[in-house]
Amino acid sequence: MSDNEGVRVREARHCLLCGDEGEVLYSGQRDRLFGAPGTWTLMQCPKCQIAWLDPQPIADDIGKIYTNYFTHQAPDNTNRFRGLRKAVKASILNSRYGYQMEGSNKVMGSFLSCIGPLREMVGGSVRWLDAREGGRLLDVGCGNGSFLDKMRHLGWEVAGVEPDGEAVAVARKRFGLEIFKGSLDEAGFSDESFDAITMNHVIEHVPDPIELLKECRRVLKPGGRLWVATPNIKSLGHYKFGEHWRGLEVPRHLTLFSPGALQSCAESAGLAARVCTSDRSAPWMYAASSLIRRDGALPGGSPRRTTPWLRMQGRAFLAREHGLFGPRDAGEEIVMVAGR
Repeated sequence: MSDNEGVRVREARHCLLCGDEGEVLYSGQRDRLFGAPGTWTLMQCPKCQIAWLDPQPIADDIGKIYTNYFTHQAPDNTNRFRGLRKAVKASILNSRYGYQMEGSNKVMGSFLSCIGPLREMVGGSVRWLDAREGGRLLDVGCGNGSFLDKMRHLGWEVAGVEPDGEAVAVARKRFGLEIFKGSLDEAGFSDESFDAITMNHVIEHVPDPIELLKECRRVLKPGGRLWVATPNIKSLGHYKFGEHWRGLEVPRHLTLFSPGALQSCAESAGLAARVCTSDRSAPWMYAASSLIRRDGALPGGSPRRTTPWLRMQGRAFLAREHGLFGPRDAGEEIVMVAGR
């Protein structure tokens, strides 16, 4: 154990999948988003196509890299799905996923579902879960609870786990949700408790992703579905922006996966998994990475304002990433669906 500007750290030189010593991907990295202390290196295993932070904070000090990081702010959705936008979303959710929503048109939904980027964005809003009235849903790393509140209104029985106390307070006060404060293993759920488990950009933050997946397997019902999304180290965005890619998020992202690496982790945890990539975040990732490359930092982690030119470039990047030549593994996010 050593000290990294006040954060106690441990060496992490070896690949969690094969055990080989990694190669340096990027060195001298600092937090460009939330100002956490320390200088960090990203290692990679060319064989397993996985990358990781070296050194890594010890468990007792990991909170120091989240001091200015917020997961509790609830968005203002006053005008979010008004008019045509609301009808489009409702129609796709009805046609594609079976959710019975006011104002939906199944015929229109079937047609609009053929538009790939639109289908991705709407499907991602429910994490590609089919309707299941009364099904039990667990969101691991649920933040302020806004996703669980939405899914509760779509017929799910919901539960959440979240380590950020302020986020838990928002979920309880604003949405009336029962959220466990802490980690999944601390929650102590019974075996085979849930029909669906979701983890949206969580697995890259944990010290031992395989152990987390094993715990998910334990609390997942036979025939249930585990859904995971995480940044894709093989994305077009990483290829284009390199060390300025927003998805790196040093030092909070402890592990960065390729599609194959995430599937290998799932199989090591005893899960049968299918992986693909999604380009739904491509315009946002393009804008954020462009600003990091231009300014050297992106305080707060998200673009506050973008120019029309940057928005146009982001849409063009989405079109390129979506691909005109068949399926690719270049999307900004990996999406994994797994079961027992």
